[in-house]
Amino acid sequence: MLLLTDSRDTPDVARAYPLTDLVKLVRAYGLLAGTCDSQRAIVGGVSRAWLSQEVEQYVPLSSLPASFFHTMRGRDMLAAELFPDEDIDPESLDVDAINVLELGKDCSINTNRLPKLETTIHVSVLAANIMLGVRLYGDHGKGVPAISHDLIVATMLQETLGKAHRYSALAARDYEIVDDTYIFSWFGDNVASMVRQLNDYVTRFEEAVALRTALPDPPNAAIANATASLMASRLRLTARAAGDQVIYFLDNTRREEVRKAGVDVESTFPERPFLQRDYDLTLAAFRLPGVDHYALREPLRNTLIIAVRDALKVGSKRSRLSGRRGKAVHETHINLPVMEYFVASEAPNSVETVHLASLEMMRTLEKGRRKTLGTMTAHAFRIAALSEKVLGRALEPMIISLALLHDIVEDGSLRVTGFGHSLRRVQFRFGGPMAAMVSELTDSTVMTAGASKARKTLEHPHLLMPQTQYDTGRFQRMELKPTEEDVPYTLSGIVIKLIDTVVSMEEGLRDPDTMPSFWRHSAARIHWIQNRRGQIIDPLLERLLRELKESQIDPRKYKARPHHVSMVRLKAGLSLIEMVTGYLDLYATQNLALLAWEYDLNAGQREILIDLFFDKNANNDQFVQRGLNTLLDDSKLAKSVDCGRIKRCNYSILFGKKAQMGDERDLTTLLSYRDAARRRQDIRRELELDTAEKLNANTLRAEAMLRIFDQRVTDSVLSADSITDSCSSDENSDACDSNASRAAS
Repeated sequence: MLLLTDSRDTPDVARAYPLTDLVKLVRAYGLLAGTCDSQRAIVGGVSRAWLSQEVEQYVPLSSLPASFFHTMRGRDMLAAELFPDEDIDPESLDVDAINVLELGKDCSINTNRLPKLETTIHVSVLAANIMLGVRLYGDHGKGVPAISHDLIVATMLQETLGKAHRYSALAARDYEIVDDTYIFSWFGDNVASMVRQLNDYVTRFEEAVALRTALPDPPNAAIANATASLMASRLRLTARAAGDQVIYFLDNTRREEVRKAGVDVESTFPERPFLQRDYDLTLAAFRLPGVDHYALREPLRNTLIIAVRDALKVGSKRSRLSGRRGKAVHETHINLPVMEYFVASEAPNSVETVHLASLEMMRTLEKGRRKTLGTMTAHAFRIAALSEKVLGRALEPMIISLALLHDIVEDGSLRVTGFGHSLRRVQFRFGGPMAAMVSELTDSTVMTAGASKARKTLEHPHLLMPQTQYDTGRFQRMELKPTEEDVPYTLSGIVIKLIDTVVSMEEGLRDPDTMPSFWRHSAARIHWIQNRRGQIIDPLLERLLRELKESQIDPRKYKARPHHVSMVRLKAGLSLIEMVTGYLDLYATQNLALLAWEYDLNAGQREILIDLFFDKNANNDQFVQRGLNTLLDDSKLAKSVDCGRIKRCNYSILFGKKAQMGDERDLTTLLSYRDAARRRQDIRRELELDTAEKLNANTLRAEAMLRIFDQRVTDSVLSADSITDSCSSDENSDACDSNASRAAS
């Protein structure tokens, strides 16, 4: 069972062979998520402290630097927040005359609306889409078949070489390093040889540009186009950073990291040397013989190159590089041939549409960060990678496109990232069926909608296939809105919903110390997984179980049903159940460790608590008496509150939302959480998933997770205590808690 490792010795997970273009692309997405998510434009790798500063949260508008409001992005935000009912041109605002402190005192801003240095994953996404444009529309529209899908993947993998793969193991000391052998093992000989050939050439090319010597001849035109795509993509990221003036607004801690990376943070234009470097490299790459003019040089030269050239000549013009409609961003993206000419609605189940989905997701969620250390781009890529691992031969391009697009409306809204995405835009770009699938996974304003859909899915007599449910003609007659409560999830929706939950749990498992405030404790985490996500995933797991059992009772009768599921998909469903239940148990183990930490239990007491929770022979009364009442003494929790380990008693799952110390415990959620865990044991027994080998492997993973948890929490407490001790009054407690959360890395 796949839990927190990408090890190659997991034969029980469905695999897709041979290595198709789709499989290679999806594995590239997974590798990028595991290697490049902490890499940033200009500065390269950044620390956990840097990443924890970017974690999604809401901050007062009045807390933002005053200088930020003099930028294009800042004025846009002022117009949207302070004058929401007026059609105001942001450029007309007299920022100095606006009392932001007073007018914005009750306004909170999602930090995902603030400019940030982009993850270098976006270099690979952009380069792949540039290359795809050359393949499809180069040579004056006739296409360039020499730009193979393998070369596109090899171009994407350039950013991963030499880096540690975060998802190859749980502990950092066990991470695999991406090298030629790794690429060969996972992508095959052809991709591996292209990765090496391109990397060798790019190294010689960059040296020649730096030394101002003659450029080496590329081995062929395909390598020349790959080199030009990479250089232009890096320039685009640098241009955005320069236009947004991100470095200017960094706090002192991150400015010090930037300084160590060789950036003159005191300069009025600190990004300029890097912008000049990438500009020179791009111009040199464009001069290489064989670089396609129609699909590569011309669309980028007339947007990105001209804008950067003007900014380098006149520094004040760098504002034209940024913004949703700035030359370096909006025009560069929409003028790419793959965006301008490829009609995804006519080929929704194609690899080309997957590429286009990655570009749409990247440009929508470029500032988006999760509540842990990851970006929204890496989150989507991780979902795609796990989809390949559990679906195997059942993997389809449409599923991966959905994995990439499922959050763009919800997290790409004006209130979250400021982009203003919508289902209508998805429909325009990808067609009605894909928009319907995205709407299926987009949360409505009704919080119970997802749970209602899950119950309808469980009650429905058969699984719904997306191709049947969302045919184009029918969708045109549907009302376009998120999450129809009375319509069951389709099979694709079930898959993405479950794997999305797995990836969200995985983020907490790997980085339990980085979530802010309340979300770092047992109450919020268990309430989320049991009362919010549990109301969705539990019925979906039961529905998959029922389908599997019906197919096993009478296979011949099942295959004769009009709405039966193929054996390949049933096998994938089994793998999906195994993965999801495994993660749920591991997440429960960590949540119990959090509860034990809140009550300051020692290692032996914690082990007893966890064993009792999962003991199928102990009923809830026995668990309460032998576990909760015996081990968890509220006087210990009171001491934890006094010393700042936990802010209030209701941060623990044993107390209600409004409880105070001394109030009666509320065990409702925890006991229902235990019932769900015991039901998962029954499901795995029914499906004969719990072999001795797998049980032993799960035990080892849980032990490894707890070791990492102990180290992370210990480091977190040491950092947070130094801040908590400085808080001397209730008035300071909220600010203190926020600072402690940010320091906990």
